[in-house]
Amino acid sequence: MVEILQNKILCVDDEPNVLDTFKRTLGRQFALFTASSAADALRILEQERDIAVIVSDYSMPGTDGLAFLKRAGEISPDSVQIVLTGNIELDIAIRAINEAHIFRYLPKPCPLEVTKKIIADALAQYRLVVAKRLLSEQLEQKNLELLQRNAELAEKQALLEHELETAKIVCSKFGKNGYQVPDGLDFFISAKDAVGGDFILNAVSRDGQAFYLMMGDLTGHGLQSALGGLLVTEIFDEQCLDHPPLEQLVNTINRKMCRKLPTGLFCAASLIALDLADGRLQAWNGGMPDIYFLDQQGQIADKLHSANLPLGIAADPGLIGNIAEYDVGGIESVFLYSDGVTDQIGADLNLFGVNGLQRALEADLARERRIDRIEAQLRAHQQQQPQSDDISMAEINLPRICRALAIR
Repeated sequence: MVEILQNKILCVDDEPNVLDTFKRTLGRQFALFTASSAADALRILEQERDIAVIVSDYSMPGTDGLAFLKRAGEISPDSVQIVLTGNIELDIAIRAINEAHIFRYLPKPCPLEVTKKIIADALAQYRLVVAKRLLSEQLEQKNLELLQRNAELAEKQALLEHELETAKIVCSKFGKNGYQVPDGLDFFISAKDAVGGDFILNAVSRDGQAFYLMMGDLTGHGLQSALGGLLVTEIFDEQCLDHPPLEQLVNTINRKMCRKLPTGLFCAASLIALDLADGRLQAWNGGMPDIYFLDQQGQIADKLHSANLPLGIAADPGLIGNIAEYDVGGIESVFLYSDGVTDQIGADLNLFGVNGLQRALEADLARERRIDRIEAQLRAHQQQQPQSDDISMAEINLPRICRALAIR
């Protein structure tokens, strides 16, 4: 604790020889103030606010010692009070206890050693009184700060709850909700929190000759990511109707994200475009895990690594990167996923990982969907561990989806 005492002592007595005695015995050791009347002593108390001990004669002309000490206690409540008297009578003692805060009595005359001992005890008491007051003030200040902090937290909590409810409403307008899912498209999506950053979109062109799939992972969560997802959904739905080349679709989404969304909000994404007219499939990967292409035996025939920037970082069309093209005839299905799959922590504190995903992906199928099997193995790995991130998976079975689109 910071030292707060200056060892100031005020002695009040109308007898000069008593004050001289105090000067000789205490003047060298302490900061000693003397007064020959209550009026002089009160003036000193008004000027010197850190008086530790007040030693006052009981019998003084004009104002008695107890009346003075009561007034002194109002001016300097921390000061420890000692009464100096030649006659300690019972009624005087009772008055002193009831009307003032007397710590000790000093007889007249008082032996030097007794005087020093009582003064030392009084200083120790003063330290306790001041320390208690300071602690009380600090506690009061901390309580005020805590109340203010709790009020701020309550306000933030209310804003977060409002934002969450708004984000839920926004999220209900994009993603898989309200979409017609053609035969041949299987998907799974699970948000880590109430509102996640992952989404899956699909669309068929107005002429029925092209199918599009987009899997995205927006930065952040809550209302900001929900609004970003709503923007991407509107652009995707509008553009896909006109059967655009995949490069044009990617450029349009990226350009409008850069123009309308705040800096720092971007979207890792994988996009697939299936064109029935020429039997070709185009794929683009910007910041997402590998896209897997499976053959008729369910084995991984090819992978598309991310070689592009996520959408919304730079508006320059030249930075969009390469579009990969595949012959539909050599591919049975396309599998896309977000990193929440491989980053899931298990009971052994290890990640599900790429190896775990590939084992589940290439395992022999019975009658279950491939995505259902992967999810089952992922949850078996996870057990009681919390979900590490948003989880999204989508599989396009090309023969089935081509048949579904052909009969539209």
